[in-house]
Amino acid sequence: MVENLSGNWGILFIILLRLTSIVIPILPGTYCLLISGYLFGLVNGLLISAIADFIACSMSFALSKIYGRKIIKKLMSKKYLDKFELISRNYLESNFFLLTGFLMTGWFDFVSYGVGLTKLKWRTFFTALLISIFLSDLPFVATGNSFKILQDQKFSLKDILDGEVPSLQGEFLLIFIVSAIFIFSVGLVGIFLKKRNIRL
Repeated sequence: MVENLSGNWGILFIILLRLTSIVIPILPGTYCLLISGYLFGLVNGLLISAIADFIACSMSFALSKIYGRKIIKKLMSKKYLDKFELISRNYLESNFFLLTGFLMTGWFDFVSYGVGLTKLKWRTFFTALLISIFLSDLPFVATGNSFKILQDQKFSLKDILDGEVPSLQGEFLLIFIVSAIFIFSVGLVGIFLKKRNIRL
């Protein structure tokens, strides 16, 4: 049944699912990335996922910017709204790297709403969003693509244990982990330097 979605309708279906899961933060959406990689391969799957994520997160950011807390209260609980608005105002609004790092986490949908309530500029948000999307979506789309490759390949248990199956080498996950550590580290250093300057 999944293979039947590999055409244009499949692209639209995945984008709509991903949009819904981001605009309504409580809904899970990681499975969309896996399906995208499985159906359309690494490059096309990543592109489709990136487009969906960019549109959805931009919508969340715009809703916050234009309508404020009033409309967001209908999409998430006050508890989460207060928490992410506080984090956004205190740390993310003035720290590009920390903003990018948080957008790479599973809380990116909440963060998009949160930073929309601050004075963060659109261009800054879009730049951080694009970087975070490609780095964070990559390992999940690659995993979905791996499922498809493994289904079509003939390999032995020894091949898997020896790490000789290309789709199981996990290089994309490594890229994501290293990038996340680097971005968060730069962001945290920025906070430290800012506090130190304030004390001086």
